[in-house]
Amino acid sequence: MRGYSQKLCLHPVSIFFLIINPHTMSERKAINKYYPPDWDPSKVVKKKKQNGNQTIKIRMMAPYSMRCLKCNEYIAERRSFNARKETTNEKYLNIKIIRFYITCPGCNNTITFKTNPQTAGYTPEEGAVRNYEPKKKISNAKPGESEDDLLKRLEKEEEENKKFQLLKEKRKYDPFWSEKEQLNNGGDVMQNLEKRLQEQQKQQEINDQLEELQVKLDDVKAKGGTDKIADMAQKKVESDIQLQKKIQEQADNQDEAIAKTAFSRSKRPLEASKLPTVKRTTIPSKITLKKKPISTPVINNLDYSSSDED
Repeated sequence: MRGYSQKLCLHPVSIFFLIINPHTMSERKAINKYYPPDWDPSKVVKKKKQNGNQTIKIRMMAPYSMRCLKCNEYIAERRSFNARKETTNEKYLNIKIIRFYITCPGCNNTITFKTNPQTAGYTPEEGAVRNYEPKKKISNAKPGESEDDLLKRLEKEEEENKKFQLLKEKRKYDPFWSEKEQLNNGGDVMQNLEKRLQEQQKQQEINDQLEELQVKLDDVKAKGGTDKIADMAQKKVESDIQLQKKIQEQADNQDEAIAKTAFSRSKRPLEASKLPTVKRTTIPSKITLKKKPISTPVINNLDYSSSDED
């Protein structure tokens, strides 16, 4: 109870039972398990593997609203059930089809339905029927459709989707825009006109470049032909190469001469007469300053008496 201190109260009989059998109170998530000394793992009976389809217990919700055929119980969509899941031997494009078993909450009637990868939904099998079918058409798939037919159908649907998106984008700016198939590439009038103008501009640029090349070719032929110009260019290149070689040789010779003079100076010591002499200046440790004596000025006896007294 709240307000009173909580104390651990054990009955004497329970304390006696714990002392006799201490293994009764074990940890909830124990890591080490107790194995008796006479335990032999080879004597443990192994379970037989289940051959065929295995059923697994799961918790799921009803994928669609349905009605039980036995008691007419209405089962709403997203109602939770303890179901059994079974993997069937059926496949669609190498996708496994799974069957689910649920029980009717009113009469315990078994209701089964399967997954349908072809339409990305579920198909009812036994025990119940759908209350209503979806209005929108989920897929145009046929029951006996092959992989090639499926790919062709998907490509066609993708093209139709692209056309729809284009129409939606164009209608934002022009509500009366419509695609006309008789035009080039299925475009509208303005798009075809812009493409035609771009093609004409490119053709005009190509023609201008061809005219410039023709004029240059005529000038070359008038000056002596292509052979003469090629010979002149080759001679010029050869003369440039020879001039470059001469400059390189002169630079190498200068480097060798500088290196020789530098090495000869380092090996031969300088003569004593040619060594520069530097006079050392000695700084006295103490500096004395001589002050001149202060001379007292000599004052002569000056007679300031006036001449009137004489």
